[in-house]
Amino acid sequence: MKLFRLVLSLAFVASVAAGHAQEIIVGADFDMYFDNKEFGNNTFAVPGLDIESGTDFAARLIPKIGVRWEEKNTLVFGVDMLQNFGEKNSGFLSDVKPIVYYQFLTPKVKAVAGIFTRDMTHSDDYSTAFFTDSHKFIHNRMNGVLAQYNSGPSYVEFICDWEGMYSENSREKFRILSSGRHYLKYFYYGYNFSMFHFAGQKGAQLENVVDAFLLNPAVGVKFSAFFDFDIRLGLLQSAQRDRSFGHSWETPRMGEFGFKMSRWGFTLDERLYFGNNLNPFFGGHTIDNEDGTTTYIPYGRELYPGESFFRTDKNVYNRASLSYAKWFFKDTVRVKAEFVTHYDGTGLGSQQKLEVAVRFLKTAYNSKNHKK
Repeated sequence: MKLFRLVLSLAFVASVAAGHAQEIIVGADFDMYFDNKEFGNNTFAVPGLDIESGTDFAARLIPKIGVRWEEKNTLVFGVDMLQNFGEKNSGFLSDVKPIVYYQFLTPKVKAVAGIFTRDMTHSDDYSTAFFTDSHKFIHNRMNGVLAQYNSGPSYVEFICDWEGMYSENSREKFRILSSGRHYLKYFYYGYNFSMFHFAGQKGAQLENVVDAFLLNPAVGVKFSAFFDFDIRLGLLQSAQRDRSFGHSWETPRMGEFGFKMSRWGFTLDERLYFGNNLNPFFGGHTIDNEDGTTTYIPYGRELYPGESFFRTDKNVYNRASLSYAKWFFKDTVRVKAEFVTHYDGTGLGSQQKLEVAVRFLKTAYNSKNHKK
């Protein structure tokens, strides 16, 4: 009932604004995500903080309604509804959250403020050292601002995502993201950057703060010779400091080699990483109390949302995938199937993934076509 009232209220606001707007737009985003992880042969997992194996299987629906005026300005209201398959609870859905944002859009400039979806960014260009695919699906919403400049395939973007409010239920957390690519005829160069401020929680025994930086500069070459090839060299350079447990910086790094070839929707993607454990604080800390007891402060995936394999102590991680992805029905329906293997120097893990996405957006009212 609450969801129905929310959608009805949003529709009413949009209808009132129609008197001053050029367009009323309506649409819906649908995503189904299946990710079966079989990592039993790997030894990176830490009980209670990570998951060796498991399956994510869920569907998301985001109905949207918006007002667009002067062709460049759009105000959008939506509801992010998520259901984890097989979950048994008293609620109608696993999670329901709002989507509310303002967007300024021209052929080269995009600026967004509010609560918006991750697919409005260039998130696919980030290494899985930053975020796993399942993290990007589950944490679909970003809270803050997005600024983006596009020139053909080249772009640069800046994002501020406020992930947690200082309270008794959450740490204060925010992440600054930036990404850029500049394409020449065959060559390109670019970067991805993350600065994560992992601060204190109200009422916690120790309100410690962790600063975590990760920079991924890369150069590459793209060309076609029956197959489309993309070959790149990069560096994953981190700088991390846990202020309550020493002010020295940890600076582990990994080199990156990528080889990708694709045709007819099929893609073979090979990524080789070599270097140090990028997540040195993953296990958190244990502090001794005055009464002789101890308190454990966990970090885990809350601090490091990237692939667990980047914690390898064997100085090597290989990720290889074979996928098929294609848009259908005038680019409104996308299907992607992927098989992934992970080798972290201790064993071979695998993933089987299936994603179905629907993107539908239509102008329901245009004042130019309804003049009195």
